[in-house]
Amino acid sequence: MIGSVAFGVSCWQHGAQTARLAVVAIICTLAFGVGVATAETRVALVIGNAGYADAPLKNPRNDAAVMSRALAAAGFDVLTVMDGDGDQLRTAIANFERRLMAPDAVALFYYAGHGVQSRGENYLIPVRNRIRTETDLVQQAVPLQTVFAAFERAATRMNIVILDACRNNPFDRTGATTFSSGLAQVVAPAGTIIGYATAPGQIAHDGSGDHSPYTAALAQSISVAGTTLDDVFRAARRSVREVTAGRQTPWEHSSLVGAFFFQPESPRPSANLPVGAIATSSGLAEITAWQTIKSSNDRRAFTAHLTRFPNGLFAELAAVKIANLEMALAMSPWLLAVNGGHQPMVDAALSGIVFRQALALDTSLASAADLEAAATLYAEASGLGSPDAMFRLGRAYDKGRGVARDLSQAARWYGLAADAKHPMAMAAMGTMFEYGEGVVASLVDAVRLYRMAADAGDPAGSANLAFLYSQGKGVSRNAAEARRLYTRAADQGLVRAKFNLALLVLAGDGGASDPVQAVRLFTEAAAKSYSPALWQLAHLHDQGLGVRRDASRAADLFLQAIQASHRDGRKIDVASAPRSLAARREMQRRLADRGLYAGLKHGIFNTETRRALVAFSDL
Repeated sequence: MIGSVAFGVSCWQHGAQTARLAVVAIICTLAFGVGVATAETRVALVIGNAGYADAPLKNPRNDAAVMSRALAAAGFDVLTVMDGDGDQLRTAIANFERRLMAPDAVALFYYAGHGVQSRGENYLIPVRNRIRTETDLVQQAVPLQTVFAAFERAATRMNIVILDACRNNPFDRTGATTFSSGLAQVVAPAGTIIGYATAPGQIAHDGSGDHSPYTAALAQSISVAGTTLDDVFRAARRSVREVTAGRQTPWEHSSLVGAFFFQPESPRPSANLPVGAIATSSGLAEITAWQTIKSSNDRRAFTAHLTRFPNGLFAELAAVKIANLEMALAMSPWLLAVNGGHQPMVDAALSGIVFRQALALDTSLASAADLEAAATLYAEASGLGSPDAMFRLGRAYDKGRGVARDLSQAARWYGLAADAKHPMAMAAMGTMFEYGEGVVASLVDAVRLYRMAADAGDPAGSANLAFLYSQGKGVSRNAAEARRLYTRAADQGLVRAKFNLALLVLAGDGGASDPVQAVRLFTEAAAKSYSPALWQLAHLHDQGLGVRRDASRAADLFLQAIQASHRDGRKIDVASAPRSLAARREMQRRLADRGLYAGLKHGIFNTETRRALVAFSDL
């Protein structure tokens, strides 16, 4: 191991009309109602930072947990970070941005922890920081603007930002007087609402119970069906003022023009489930029970299912199945044929419901039972014709999430979604063809699908096609075209596209060489903790290429690259470290400061230095 580091006008005529109206009512509610009707992408990033060495907080982890559960129940794909350091927060924001790369996406960013303002800029404070000066703050903390930039690049439809971060100034005791308590007011960009735990520049209470007053009120309001986003914030404000005897008043700044419902007025199976109920044996029992009856034409089977699981995952589907079967029994063949035209509308509406239920389960903190239930729901929604569900089901088989990994099944579902013009599925299917995974390898099909994905605006499709052009793989080599495609993907925020574009720019491949532009692109990728970019920047700083030569900065970047690579599962050979003895001595000094190295700072990477680097990668 030393030397490398692993990184959802008679009685019978009246009955038929009633059944028919029941189905039409369901269609109207599901197909045209707010919230449930659209299978919009809802993604949330929830951060709870409490474990600060100098100024620990009691509640942010609890706050983040309860908010994650409330948002998952409201149909959000939730990414949760607890006690994140600077690199972890930046990586989480990058992953958040990638998940938002979907049409009509709704983004929600929640942060609980320390936050400060300096010169009008708001900063989120990571744990394990060594911030003492304003320079430290800029280098180590995460600017709130980073989140807004992610929204802009992802072209989201709506953004919700919730900041329970206006707690006490964590640096009062350190003498860092340039930082101000509370957060500065930010003008909400178009399509955005920003909720603050208290008024701008004021301090919010951490709370005497298990949750902060603000988060506790929000989580409760979010779960109330038929409540608009504005009503959620108003209810939270009333509650917080009551709990704090008027000492704390939550604040919002909004540029939204339309209404948004966390939970729609119409009943949704997942919204009525208690937290964690899906992961119980009863949830798994319902999945098993549904599999045995879902193709049945016996309405008694579905009635029995509803009786047994009145608030289950498939309650809505069972109710519609019963209505359809009752209508079929009551109607004449002619009426049945006429009314059958409503079925595509029913299927489309139901697929949106089921897909949203699956997303609520398929989170970064999902249990094995949740992932299994999500995969089952993706399959149900796919059967109802949802391209989004087909793509997600393909990914489940591709990654082995909730199902046994099966590349042939992954290719099947990616292919069906790609046939339905799903951009991300086109890119994923292109990769299957490029590498012969689940299908017979075909560069012709890979190029075709990548090009379709790129033309549909998918950044991965553009980047993958760019790679083929840069390598002359399946196409004639064309570095200029590779640059153009990488630039398109980079402008959409794809980190690996920025990195690969930087390589071409640095080498002057496909255009003029521009080390300064290359350094800028590498730096943007490195800010997302992309380990190859950190490694490349380390060498540029060591050589003084496109940037001032700086052995100290080179050492810091290479050490960051080692840790990032370890998290990514990549490998960096220690021998690939910056070559100058000055940079290597700086690395040995930093290892010594961590108590990992006790030898001489001579710049020679001996066995002791290599062992220290391996130990450092595990920190």
